[in-house]
Amino acid sequence: MISSRRKAHFYTVAILSGVLPLVFLAGLLWRPSIPTVDETTDKLFAAANFSSQEDANRVIASEILSVNNIEVLAETSKSAGGAIFLELEPTEALQFSNILVYWSAGESASDTVDKKAILLGQLSGSSRRQFPVSSAMQDKPGYLLFYSRSQDQAIGSTSLPSNLFP
Repeated sequence: MISSRRKAHFYTVAILSGVLPLVFLAGLLWRPSIPTVDETTDKLFAAANFSSQEDANRVIASEILSVNNIEVLAETSKSAGGAIFLELEPTEALQFSNILVYWSAGESASDTVDKKAILLGQLSGSSRRQFPVSSAMQDKPGYLLFYSRSQDQAIGSTSLPSNLFP
């Protein structure tokens, strides 16, 4: 290799090894800050039935339900607007995927999804979920059915205590 080219490559590499990290750090420091959560994301959380801190619901009653040896905290709460919600929170992470929660009227709990069952929503992991309560749920005795959509089987069912509703 030509001696003059070797010197040029040496100085180029030496300069770039010092300048490139400085340019990288300057880019990190001068980049604009973009908020990850703001007012526009509140609509997405509301559509997914996640409760927000601003809604400050008043708890009416709570009960611990047992579904397939997993305890689930069930609470009913009333929002400032007067709507009643059923909040479910597993005490430990659920080991099933795509869990759908159904409510069905009746005294005895079933292991199949009835045609008249009302889909409340999806439950996953150990996160707390909030489901709106219909008038049918308040008036009639019923049970909750936890169904794994991906495994196409019922995980378990439990009766919904009447003391949860006013």
